[in-house]
Amino acid sequence: MSGGGRVSVMKWSGSWPILFWWAILNGTEGWKLGKNAMTTASRQEARRGGLTFAETVRRWRFRALAVAFTVLLVCQAFMVVDVLADIFYIDLYIPWMEHSTIELVAVIAMTVSLVVLGWILVDHMRQNRRYREAVRTASGEFLKTIAQKFDEWGLSESEREIALLLIKGLSISEIAQLRNTRPGTIKSQSNAIYRKAGLRGRSELVAYFVEDLLAGEKLLAGRT
Repeated sequence: MSGGGRVSVMKWSGSWPILFWWAILNGTEGWKLGKNAMTTASRQEARRGGLTFAETVRRWRFRALAVAFTVLLVCQAFMVVDVLADIFYIDLYIPWMEHSTIELVAVIAMTVSLVVLGWILVDHMRQNRRYREAVRTASGEFLKTIAQKFDEWGLSESEREIALLLIKGLSISEIAQLRNTRPGTIKSQSNAIYRKAGLRGRSELVAYFVEDLLAGEKLLAGRT
């Protein structure tokens, strides 16, 4: 690649379709250099607009999705018109381009659009997988923290089960039905849980575990 090519790439502030064609013309090295230039331009645009880089990437992804859908719609409309013209023996004449060339361009454009849509779909699936893993990890850590506090409070096995159901929001009668016992027994065990934990009721029990989680701090940090 020539030095002039490098300078022109580094001055880019265009769009990713330009990068696509640049990669075709210049190969792998052109793709890497162009991608770095486009990423730098995206970061600079984010700083100018007061956006985070992640928000800018999402905006570019939305633009790519919109362009891909638009291209598919235009190509689909052309194909429909072309088929109808063949059915009714209408000669479509375009003086500045051969009919076969238009069809070839439409096929290439649809292929590129499908590749873009596939990339966006795979990217979303990858992000969704990461989010699920993060939620699963957070849930596991939260349950570990709850179990540790139950150990510190010296709760029995039945009291631990009832405490978990209380945290989940079940009422006394619902817990009694699940455990096939009387509501009075559940209420007595609940009072024993509150007493061992040094809490005054269900609301404090739930707040004990949720407060720091909602505040984004370490669970139970600073509590005694």
